[in-house]
Amino acid sequence: MNGLRVLGWIVKADVLERTRRYSFLVTILATLYLGYLVDNGTIGVHLGRCRPLPTSAWTGMMMALCTITFVCLVGFYVVGNAVARDRTTGVGQILAATSMSSRMYVLGKQLSNFIVLSIVTCILAGGAVLIQVFEGKGLELRPLLSPFLFLALPAMFFTGAAAVLFECVWFLRGVFGVIVYFFLFTALVVVPMETGSMAYDVYGLKLAMDRIQADARRAVPDYDGNFSIGTDAVTYAHMTDMRWEGISWSAADAGHRALPLLYAVALTLAGGLFFDRFAGSRRERRVAAESAHAPRRGRRLATALPHLAGSVLESAAAPWGFTRMLLAEMRLMLRGLPWWWYLVGLGLWIASVSLDIRAARANVLPFLWLLPVLLWSAMGTREDRFRTGGVLFSAPRPLARQFTAAWGAGLIAALVAASGLIVRLACSGNGGALLALCAGALFIPSLAAALGVWSGSSRPFEALYVGLWYVGPLHHIGSIDFMGTTDSAVAAGSPAVFAVAAVALFAAAIAGRRRQIEGM
Repeated sequence: MNGLRVLGWIVKADVLERTRRYSFLVTILATLYLGYLVDNGTIGVHLGRCRPLPTSAWTGMMMALCTITFVCLVGFYVVGNAVARDRTTGVGQILAATSMSSRMYVLGKQLSNFIVLSIVTCILAGGAVLIQVFEGKGLELRPLLSPFLFLALPAMFFTGAAAVLFECVWFLRGVFGVIVYFFLFTALVVVPMETGSMAYDVYGLKLAMDRIQADARRAVPDYDGNFSIGTDAVTYAHMTDMRWEGISWSAADAGHRALPLLYAVALTLAGGLFFDRFAGSRRERRVAAESAHAPRRGRRLATALPHLAGSVLESAAAPWGFTRMLLAEMRLMLRGLPWWWYLVGLGLWIASVSLDIRAARANVLPFLWLLPVLLWSAMGTREDRFRTGGVLFSAPRPLARQFTAAWGAGLIAALVAASGLIVRLACSGNGGALLALCAGALFIPSLAAALGVWSGSSRPFEALYVGLWYVGPLHHIGSIDFMGTTDSAVAAGSPAVFAVAAVALFAAAIAGRRRQIEGM
């Protein structure tokens, strides 16, 4: 009973701490926007010549499948900082000194992850109910909510466990883990479809696809077997309506959907084995020691060496002072990256200058601008993470120099990654695509800086950016394609929209940083 009480307190404290942060508000807003995209047909489930009627069963299934496809990817980055937050705030060291077992701690974090993801799922389920009610399509709760119960919630349980495991395994905590999870997610979606094995169908997409396709073949004799989730709908001259009544869930179906729960338990137990009780790797201990002593060194410098203030001001006002600061921010941004990161980046850059320019824009540019996601996510949060705000904010012109230099380093990272395409587009005279790419390069660091400053965490940017990247550039939705990967995105006016958004976000980041400086 005492163990359950401890577990309950861990879960409660973690959920309350998360839901009171700005990052959770960003998550809720992004969730509502996803529901809006599903409601207006931008994102949906497409069945070729079949056009399912908007029954409660179909609305619930479509919303549940879109929830799984997008939330299980983005949600990993939303909840994947539960252990890291305790590690950086020092709470972990206090917990490590207690008698609480590692398995109990990891289980508490996994359940906390599941609750947060379940809140997102329930919001989208409520959105499906509202769609049926306000659009007068008739409401049947059982067929509408059952896909969320049998498909979405087990998938969220698995995602929460995967997030904890990645935090507990030291080499999966950084950029490598971000990339590994993306390919793991892709594999868990594709492999069941290709092999037909339900053993790997942790998200339930294969189960849903088989039932929907079987009903579609019975209702529409010329159904071609098309099934897709997203925006890539195939346009047909003639569409046939189909009334879909939902899945009659059997004991066998329940057994299949129990597999993700078992996998999640296994991942949680594995996380308990890998968990280091906040001892950290050798490098992490060194970085933590440096960050712990940074404020103390800053205070000693300010009190013991006041005569240096004049020389510091003179150096900041020097002709090349901003350039040196910009280079310093770039070195900080690139510090500690593994060798393979540069190798992958070089390979993508070579592909961007070697492939056909349309293929490079559509297929290479999204990955060129996915690789530096953790470089951008640190913008605006480094001062909180290493507790150096007191030192940096007391420096001369912290907004005009230090913060602008940090933003400029993020801009340079985007431009350098896409430099091959920039040169090719400039030489080809494709001004629209070039402007779209430049607008995207401005938008990314502005978004990272604004979210980092206001939330104090890198996770909101990582989650929102990966979600926008997955829905927009990767699936080529013109209205959300901030990279301009296709001519249709350029024609839709996306570059102008994201250029304006970049200015607004930069202004928001400046306002947030000024608020931090005045609060010191």
